[in-house]
Amino acid sequence: MPSEPTEGVEILPAPTEPARPAHATAMWVYRTATGQPFHAKYRSEKPGGGKTYSQKTYGTLDGVERWHSKSPAGLPPLYNLDRLAISPDAPVLLVEGEKVADAATLLFPDHVATTAGSAVSMGKADYAPLAGRDVVIWPDHDEPGQKAAQQATKRLHEAGISSLRVVSVSGTFPKAWDLADDAPAGTDLRALLDATPTVACVQMPGGFAMKPDGLFYEPPGDSDKPPVRVSAPFEIVAQTRDPESNNWGLLLRWKDHDGKPHEWSIPYSKMHGDAREISGALAEQGLRCLPNAARLLQTFLATVETDARLACVRQPGWHTTERGLVFVLANGAKIGPGAGSVTLQAGRASSGDKFAVSGTLEGWRDEVARYAIGNSRLAFYISAALAGPLLDIATEQSGGFHLVGGARSGKSTAAYAAGSVWGPTGQVRAWRATANGLEGIAAEISDTVLILDEIGQAADYEVGNIVYSLSNEAGKQRANQRGGARSAFTWRTLFLSTGECTLEDKQNEAGKKTMAGQKTRLANIPAAPEGGHGLFETLHDFSDGAALSNHLRRAVHRQHGTASRAFLARLTSERASDEAGLRQWVDARRKAFVAEHAKDAGSQAQSVAGRFALVACAGELATRFGVLPWPEGEAMEAAMVCFRAWLAENGSGEAFEEQAAIEQVRMFLQTRGESRFKALDLAGGGTNADSRLAIDNLAGYRFLRNGKTDFFGIAREVFRKEVCKGLNVKGAIKALRKAGLLIAKGTDSSNAHTVPDRRGPVRLYDIDATILA
Repeated sequence: MPSEPTEGVEILPAPTEPARPAHATAMWVYRTATGQPFHAKYRSEKPGGGKTYSQKTYGTLDGVERWHSKSPAGLPPLYNLDRLAISPDAPVLLVEGEKVADAATLLFPDHVATTAGSAVSMGKADYAPLAGRDVVIWPDHDEPGQKAAQQATKRLHEAGISSLRVVSVSGTFPKAWDLADDAPAGTDLRALLDATPTVACVQMPGGFAMKPDGLFYEPPGDSDKPPVRVSAPFEIVAQTRDPESNNWGLLLRWKDHDGKPHEWSIPYSKMHGDAREISGALAEQGLRCLPNAARLLQTFLATVETDARLACVRQPGWHTTERGLVFVLANGAKIGPGAGSVTLQAGRASSGDKFAVSGTLEGWRDEVARYAIGNSRLAFYISAALAGPLLDIATEQSGGFHLVGGARSGKSTAAYAAGSVWGPTGQVRAWRATANGLEGIAAEISDTVLILDEIGQAADYEVGNIVYSLSNEAGKQRANQRGGARSAFTWRTLFLSTGECTLEDKQNEAGKKTMAGQKTRLANIPAAPEGGHGLFETLHDFSDGAALSNHLRRAVHRQHGTASRAFLARLTSERASDEAGLRQWVDARRKAFVAEHAKDAGSQAQSVAGRFALVACAGELATRFGVLPWPEGEAMEAAMVCFRAWLAENGSGEAFEEQAAIEQVRMFLQTRGESRFKALDLAGGGTNADSRLAIDNLAGYRFLRNGKTDFFGIAREVFRKEVCKGLNVKGAIKALRKAGLLIAKGTDSSNAHTVPDRRGPVRLYDIDATILA
């Protein structure tokens, strides 16, 4: 119900500005929508310390029109009514106190900041001027502030606002903190504002009531029975759906027994299954759910109504919303201008413990990152952990790096240091997993980093396919329970690996040949640089490499997760404001890196160099953003040292290129040898039965001897434009000839053939069928 008007001065627009008393240290003037003053507040300092406030209102009191030392009659008015009128479409930021409103105006110039004065006034104010507008409440960080926000929420909905959000700050903020105070170091207030979701207006289904101690159900019309407790209390945040208005769900938020916040966007499809699946998943994440009331909880979730809507995404990473860019983490955290309008919809409740935060950015910089200075492998892996978000910006394909070295060389320490960028030690996963399992993990950490420790534990028959799968950014197509096609996992990620053996060693165990494409997708880096102390070139006053490694292992348990948040806050801001400029910055440095360090290498080696360069760009950006405490150029130097180590293991790049060219021809023939090549019988000079069938997009011919393919004849245009796409054609021909796979009768690399249905001879590149062996 509306608050009762207070006794006071009947307001009139003042013909003059209010005078500021000599004792006042600050004055705030309230104005009408047309800019005329009608009310003023003053702050004065007490002689013994402390502050006192006074006010004046222009109007009529006891028949006298002047400035009176009283409050206005009626409901408390809003500050900055004139600014609200000038900017009718701007979002409104409601705070406690005029000083805070002035600070908020400077912090968020795209919003109109207003206040009703004190926390008490927020529950009584005249919010009619805010009808139809988007409003954000930013309360003080104390109990009165929270209570005021709750009271204002009800009054604002009654006033007919368009939408409402209430900002909540973490426990790291000082008690009673407000926007006029300095924020804790490393805090991005804009990111906090953008990430705040809309407050739902919830319509409870019949018989249900959400009370301070939980959700209860009382059958309508049966008041004799005591209410049934269904669960601990939780918040209905919004209904969710994807951009195509499919995959609807309901977003819940609650606190576990330790006060830690959780949220889950439950797909509505789950509300038509076993009720215990939902209640069990919620209970597992700390929301107490009564086992005998699981069906009641399911009924409540399926029937509760809310007007709040959020776009849902099915996997983490970069997304675009109507409010702008947003980066979504696997734990549901959102960073960027569009953070408040999107949520992550997962098939199960998750607290995202592998993306948890501990310590401070300053602590991580001091205890972990600074020890990478002068240590190329450590600096490179930390930079690589930050490079995942750049893949989309640079339109770079997923790929990986493998740190290989003996036991206790420090390679796992580099992996844990890289993992600390995003979260605790659980970021480092074991290679001992199935391909299907790793596909699911890759999808859950898209646009971040996948870290796999000890490749020796991987199944030798699967490891090569895993590398291909992770690089190709898509899992296998599988059937759903109804026999239809289930959506395949997709992702973008840089993956970091460690091990005492290489991919080639694992492939050899299975009797498989390691293809050049696999070597480019997972680039080996020797873990121990020459003349170093295991992983490290620089010990930073530690007695040996083991002592430094032990320090880092302990430090990442205390300090983790902060670097990625700080990096993403700056990166999303820069991408949102000038994506073209950001991409140009990255592209220019990658091109310069390749030109300087891989100019004479082949195209495949240059592709790998480009990935090393992207890692360098991530490290240099993080340095510029103040996330990494490194001197400028440290990340670029580390990438150069590691790339040269990779290049040294692959020669000058020529042999590597030759193998890559042969593999690309082989893959073309393996995948298209039956569908795009017409079979011709060499012995009879005629054609096989299948050669009379029409073949779409003919690529050449399969020449058969005794019923088996003897060689392939590839049309020259197809060979140049399709088979050798991305390769140097002359270099590919040279590699095939050198390997004895190109059948050439003379100096010309192609041969003339007479084939049915063609007038005159056709020149083809003849490739020996043993290429498929």
